[in-house]
Amino acid sequence: MTDPSLKAALYLEAVLPALAHLSPHDEELRHAASGPRAFAVSLTVRGGSIRRLAFSADGTISTGTTPQPGDLRLWFPAAGQFLRTMENRPALALPVGGWGSLGQVRRFSAAGARLETLLNTRADAHLRLHAWGNVLVGVAAACAWLRHHPDGPALRARLAVGTGVLACPDFPAPIWFDTGALTWGLGEPPAPATVSIVFSNLSVVLAELDNRLDAPAALGLGDLTITGLQPLAEQLGLVMLKAGKLLKPA
Repeated sequence: MTDPSLKAALYLEAVLPALAHLSPHDEELRHAASGPRAFAVSLTVRGGSIRRLAFSADGTISTGTTPQPGDLRLWFPAAGQFLRTMENRPALALPVGGWGSLGQVRRFSAAGARLETLLNTRADAHLRLHAWGNVLVGVAAACAWLRHHPDGPALRARLAVGTGVLACPDFPAPIWFDTGALTWGLGEPPAPATVSIVFSNLSVVLAELDNRLDAPAALGLGDLTITGLQPLAEQLGLVMLKAGKLLKPA
């Protein structure tokens, strides 16, 4: 898979799903996504994944991978065109269904702009959502990277198999991942955790996101607690770093 195709997959499988998880916790995101009626858009990239986003009238967002009748269906002939859309640049997107909902597409654009603000800025008002959102996007992107990158199968063969949980008292919910099934979610994991990673506060999470956390010192001070199979946590962190470099190149 080429870099544009891989990056498109990370957006479809990691970044855009964050809209659904953040919308219940952010009034500005719900306001941006609200409208006179329910509306859904299904995004398809040629040769790639599908992402469906459903917007309720009050702005709550849900997500899935199966288009439904009545959806505005946008088809992108190449990953590069989809990425231009994600960057708010002119792009070729062909509406192949649900033309009556074209007038509602501004809600998708407005929600995307708010998501960008939440993930890329650190205002005090949304700091916990910034930290939590970046961790959940990072976990989801790591799973997508392992699914789609040419080196994914070889790395998966060396990866410890298990279920991990990342938590912080300031997070709206813990984030879990399964390295065997390459799935992730929020709340209680579907199987007992093989490793649990707990950050004591947002400052520790932000230091980890900036790649400046001194893990041995944090462990010694109790700012970071890792219980269970520590190599699994280390391996996930390395894959998250690979995916992050693709989503946010230096």
